[in-house]
Amino acid sequence: MVRYFCVVLCMVLGICSSASATWISNANEITEEWLIKEGAKNGFTDHIVHFKRLFSKVKVRTFLEFGVGFSTKYFIDKCQRVVSVEFVTPDASPKWLRYCLKLYCRSKTWLGLPYFSAYHESKRWAKHKYKGADSVHKASSYQHIYRKSYASIDASFLEDLNTCIKQQVTGKDVDVAFVDCLAGIRGDLVQLLFDKVPIIVAHDMPSKEHREPDNVYGYGRIIVPANYVEIHIPAGCGTVFWVKNENAYREIICDLQAYAASY
Repeated sequence: MVRYFCVVLCMVLGICSSASATWISNANEITEEWLIKEGAKNGFTDHIVHFKRLFSKVKVRTFLEFGVGFSTKYFIDKCQRVVSVEFVTPDASPKWLRYCLKLYCRSKTWLGLPYFSAYHESKRWAKHKYKGADSVHKASSYQHIYRKSYASIDASFLEDLNTCIKQQVTGKDVDVAFVDCLAGIRGDLVQLLFDKVPIIVAHDMPSKEHREPDNVYGYGRIIVPANYVEIHIPAGCGTVFWVKNENAYREIICDLQAYAASY
């Protein structure tokens, strides 16, 4: 209940879950050391230390993330290209995204992409944008309130999410996708990313034995395909890696499994 209250409060304020009490004015202040320290203190960026392990084994061409934040600066520094999709809805103000657009505007390898759903105010401030279906906003709100998928009522939100993902991955050499957005459709995003991206990561996720079917993000509904290996890092808020079970990723899988076992 506390977790749910915090999520709703952040949505009302329009502040991303990786936001800090003090907003930073210069992106250069966001260092790896600062992110790890903040992660240990409040959990918002405790996944950075795990990505550090992953990035020691793989050179990422394009990194796709759902949910922009201070961690984005780390991904910009470590990857050749970063695309950050942020959901903008009646419940999620564009304030945080607009702040990040300004913060990272000098990075030529970064694209901040607002995903507008049921948002009918001015969008002129967004140079790049994805105009999504209203059902995406409804699905997110429904998941947060009822802890159930909106698909039984209107599955069009899945088609719309899938279209957006395909646009971002087709011909783009996306090596890693990260799901850490406020929207209550994290589980749906992970499910749709399978067989489109070889390495998928999600934050705020418990291990399988403690993963409730009615999780606020819908993580409990994820069905992992046989051609992916799931690796759960129990530290902090919990981070999960799904890696394609192919020879090309065997070293990464073994290394992450050893890393997870160290906890």
